[in-house]
Amino acid sequence: MSDPGTSFLFLCRKMYFDGYTPSNKILHPSESYQTLCNLAQQLIAKRGNEGFALYFCESQYLVDLWAAHFILEYGRPTDIMKTRALYVVNKYAQMSIKIKLAQEEKAWLKENGYV
Repeated sequence: MSDPGTSFLFLCRKMYFDGYTPSNKILHPSESYQTLCNLAQQLIAKRGNEGFALYFCESQYLVDLWAAHFILEYGRPTDIMKTRALYVVNKYAQMSIKIKLAQEEKAWLKENGYV
């Protein structure tokens, strides 16, 4: 069995090429999404929020965005960690190049009471 961290990265890559984003609710029932959630929960439990937040440094394939969402949803973050995760989400919400992604992130922020 491969390392959960490596599996997380490769699954983020697959999701990216399949057109899925963290705020895309259509994706939530999919097997890939459930697997990614399970990997994130394992990694947060093993590494803690700080260790998992190292994925904030990797923007390719939206890895940083996935990590931010999972920390906010599963990590029970401190105020400082919440601020760091929301910084990542807001960065994507303000993108002018990827309009659909920005709209999804803005809607997610609003739905979850962060705006």
